[in-house]
Amino acid sequence: MCAQRQTRRQILEAGFIALSMLVVTAQAQVAVGDEVKMSLNGNIGIGYSGDFGNAGTSGHGLFGTGMGLLSGSYYNPNFLSFNVRPFYNRNQDNGAYTSVLSETGVDASTSIFSGSHFPGSISYTKSFAKGSQYGLPGTANLSADSNTQNFSATWSELLPNLPSLTATFADNSSSSTILGESGTSDTSSKIFNVLSNYKVHGYQLTGFVNHQNYNVELPAFLAPTNTQSDSATTSYGISANHSLPLSGTITMDYNRTEYDSRTGAFQANGTTDTADTTVAVKPIERLSVSGQVRYTGNLIGALRQTYLAGQTAGLFSEEEQSHGIMLGTYAAYQIGHGFGLVGYANRQIQNFAGTTYDFNQAGGTLTYSYARPLFGLLYLSFGMVNNGTTTGGNSLGFVGNADLKRRIRRWEYNADFSYSQNVQAIIANYTTSGFNYGGNVRRRLGSNISWTVSYRGAQTAVTQIPGSGNRADSFVTNFVDGRYDFSATYSKSHGTALLSSTGTLTPTPVATLLTPEQIVYAGKVYGVGASVTPLKRMLINVNWYKVRSDTQTSALFSQNNSERYYGQMQYNLRKLSFRAGYWRVYQAVGANFGKPTLDNTYFFNVSRWFNVF
Repeated sequence: MCAQRQTRRQILEAGFIALSMLVVTAQAQVAVGDEVKMSLNGNIGIGYSGDFGNAGTSGHGLFGTGMGLLSGSYYNPNFLSFNVRPFYNRNQDNGAYTSVLSETGVDASTSIFSGSHFPGSISYTKSFAKGSQYGLPGTANLSADSNTQNFSATWSELLPNLPSLTATFADNSSSSTILGESGTSDTSSKIFNVLSNYKVHGYQLTGFVNHQNYNVELPAFLAPTNTQSDSATTSYGISANHSLPLSGTITMDYNRTEYDSRTGAFQANGTTDTADTTVAVKPIERLSVSGQVRYTGNLIGALRQTYLAGQTAGLFSEEEQSHGIMLGTYAAYQIGHGFGLVGYANRQIQNFAGTTYDFNQAGGTLTYSYARPLFGLLYLSFGMVNNGTTTGGNSLGFVGNADLKRRIRRWEYNADFSYSQNVQAIIANYTTSGFNYGGNVRRRLGSNISWTVSYRGAQTAVTQIPGSGNRADSFVTNFVDGRYDFSATYSKSHGTALLSSTGTLTPTPVATLLTPEQIVYAGKVYGVGASVTPLKRMLINVNWYKVRSDTQTSALFSQNNSERYYGQMQYNLRKLSFRAGYWRVYQAVGANFGKPTLDNTYFFNVSRWFNVF
């Protein structure tokens, strides 16, 4: 592995030297003809770095760094334009806790016939990053190394008085190696999409076809056998809308989705059809009314597609059949003086596993908003909803929202709160409840001095299943005094997550049984950071954060501990840039924290910006 990395590094350095030679000689090569216009700029530098730790490897030495941007056009920018941006050993300070130690790769894009009825574009990205992040739900990220590759191509036909057509193809892949783990987390996807629009006799018509393929392989600490998940979906549909009297519109949609998902020993496949019609009118200025009729075939499939590739096999078996129809009405009336009234009524008839559920819902909400420059902004809403089923009787639910923005002298207050209970889910006998609230207080202590404190809390749950919810809390404070900036953060979360089609873990209250694609997680994050600008054009920042999290699947329990220090100095003097940094990570992943890995890296480099032509 070390030999392969050394070989790759030598190849990249050779390519970088070749690029540097091109930069020096490019001005003489620009005169391709009167039709070509190009510009080239970038920076080239040299630095010194070293690394050491407890993995048995250490080293130090000189390295090159740089980035270039070649952009131009042929004949006319609307005929063909292009951008190529290679970068080598680039350091990115994207945020307090998400800095990338170094990244090497290239970005390239081109636009073809952008001024015509047949425009197209192509883009390509390839990068290798050290010190990237692997995300867990509700917590800061674990340190990892990664490589990514993205390709996309788009072409359109935009002839007047004919249906438009746009086709897009994307091929993306990524692989991450978590520090302290031997396995990798790999994701890949291929997406093809066709979209068409046409207007005829007052109808706006839209049609689409979309096909997606995803492949995900979990890291070892989540799946000891590197569980693989494959999924594919093909969706197509058509919609039409037309204006109506009374400032109204009518919209009609039909969609069909075919899906196939495999994760470990679990498999789900099927087809879902959805058809709906919506009519909305505004008979008077203050009143708007709408109604909708929707039919869904295979309700279970519609729910599964939300979490592909992590399908809900633990909740529903493949043999169960379902379908449903929904009729709904909605009306909103502005009473005046800041008051508004909303009313709605829905009826759903769903067949699930041979049983028919008749679900009725009716409710109303009263809203009030108040805004004055002296007192700030206040918004309140409160509503009640009655839920009734033929099998479970009636239940009373509540919804409420509150928002406040207020300034009193040098104090600024922002707060919000929302709560909902018995909100209808896709299967009539599964409902959810949840709340979300938070706010921040800011105090101005001087012209350039301020202090801010903010908090956010959120929770969701399946009403019928105790312990099925997800909870997250976060706290952040920040103090700014001219050239100085200090911050601290704390967050914690716990709940259940599903493997999504993009390779991430998505918190959800739906999962009830542990299967390979379902994860129970809990974590806490502490962090502090500081930055100072001692001189003009100089910035020094230091950050520390610690992550402690647990993840549990049907096959494995893992304790994950990561502690990271990161400091950097940047100074720009005319066209010269000086940068120095130190990166330390102590990370353990696995049962009983596994064997911890310690990695230290330091570097210094100087680079110069060039405008070649």
